[in-house]
Amino acid sequence: MTKGEAVEYVKVCTAFGPGFFYIPGSDTCLRIGSEFRIDYRVYGGGKFNRDDNRTAFNAQARVWFDARTETEYGLLRSYFQINADSNTATRVNGTEQRNRFTIDKAFIQFGGLTAGYAHSFFGFYDNDYGNTIFGPYYAQSNTVNLLAYTAQFGGGFSATLSIEDGRDHRQNDVFAYQGGQQVPDVVGVLRLDQEWGTVALQAAAHQFRSASRFDDGTPGGVALRHQNKWGYAIGGDVLIKIPQLQDGHLVIEGQYADGALDYLGADNLYAMRAQDFYYRNGFSRLEAGKGWSITAELGGNFTPQWGFNIVPSYIDTRYDGAGINGQDLKAKEYAITGNLTYMIVKGLSVTGEVSYIRSEFDRELGTDTLADVRPKEKLNSVVGGIRIKRMF
Repeated sequence: MTKGEAVEYVKVCTAFGPGFFYIPGSDTCLRIGSEFRIDYRVYGGGKFNRDDNRTAFNAQARVWFDARTETEYGLLRSYFQINADSNTATRVNGTEQRNRFTIDKAFIQFGGLTAGYAHSFFGFYDNDYGNTIFGPYYAQSNTVNLLAYTAQFGGGFSATLSIEDGRDHRQNDVFAYQGGQQVPDVVGVLRLDQEWGTVALQAAAHQFRSASRFDDGTPGGVALRHQNKWGYAIGGDVLIKIPQLQDGHLVIEGQYADGALDYLGADNLYAMRAQDFYYRNGFSRLEAGKGWSITAELGGNFTPQWGFNIVPSYIDTRYDGAGINGQDLKAKEYAITGNLTYMIVKGLSVTGEVSYIRSEFDRELGTDTLADVRPKEKLNSVVGGIRIKRMF
């Protein structure tokens, strides 16, 4: 009779919080998490046509792997998350997005170094909060390819320098005559974390370049004047914790951008589009779009089962001399969202939400035919819905 081999049981790892266990035969702790979101939403107001969906259903599954190892040089961490959607509410080139898999995050951290596909370090609000389910808000919310280093100076003070792929920060939905990337974006952050909350300042530099030509329907297209320009964005955040509520918080984030409108959260515009640059005088001059945005959130749990969030947000952009005959163009949008969450049992919740969005597009009156006929456009929209969420 032979002696059976020893069984190596999974051992709980307590160094990094609940849910971690040691990978057998190693000193690496792993946590596997998952979240299921079942969404039902309805759209009202606005200018819908018969091709638009007024209701939308979607089921999303999220799975992530978080592996951590303590080393003599600091924490070594790798993180990967993938999302799968059954039927998103968005269209790409008129085609609805169904059964779509996307990489949400994929990065390595070692001490103060972060490398890979992670949330832009310019964004504080969206990364730590952003607690709406459907309603838009105007703050940096992109996941980008980056290489960053964060230095801790004690007393809660830290500084980050992040080199980020500028292609992940482009906003050129209207005139997409963008040249290739020559220099990546540079993002710097100063942050102070205290028991009462957080204060942060951030800045970014973003290059935009003209393409060699664009296609106007003629053979070979039209050559564009060769131009390189730099845009920038600056922003600030204040977080105040509210101890009277569980996870109670008031957070405000604001930013200004010149030629770098992605940092305003322009990706989240509901009924409009934004662009970093545009052309003047028959495509002879490259000019930067300008704008600012602000977002606030008040939220928390007033009982262990009930929680709420109220999120007002505003974005304002302008393009001086962008019309056919040099008219100034202005576009702005604001949204206010409120939601209420009920925790049915631990790990299972249902959230109801309503969001009102107002979009405005103004053209300076002049000889531009379009401006004379429709100098101003206004659009009022309402989005509401329910999310059922299971998380473990």
